[in-house]
Amino acid sequence: MRQLVTAEQVDEDVIQDNRVNRNVPVEVSVLHVGYRQSANIFHLMPPRPPLSLDAIYICGPKEACTFTGFGRFGYFRHVLRAEDLPVGELLAAHIKMANGFHNEFGSCTWASDAVRELIVLLRDDYPILMTVLGAVADTVQW
Repeated sequence: MRQLVTAEQVDEDVIQDNRVNRNVPVEVSVLHVGYRQSANIFHLMPPRPPLSLDAIYICGPKEACTFTGFGRFGYFRHVLRAEDLPVGELLAAHIKMANGFHNEFGSCTWASDAVRELIVLLRDDYPILMTVLGAVADTVQW
């Protein structure tokens, strides 16, 4: 791309070729927080991590409610241990989206239960707790 930017009078076909026909390197990071095997849900690392080119699918609202509503938010520990991630913002976005799904299916206490669990998990790490609660407060309508 640098060569195209510095070149004078670049033909439109060359620009289109670079935009449409070239493989652009894309980097995707995935944080595994659990899995489903048959009808069982686990907030653990999967027994076999996906291969680098495995397909990734987005859960629908019902699947997300089933996973996030199972147990006692065991998957939070994986998010909280993630290094080099904005944990507060990540959890806030997750709680906002999952809370919307849970409200849609009639569970109006999910977000407050999730925040209570985060307070318990982070009770000994006040700076992270304040970061997480501050981010969550900006996204969830109580």
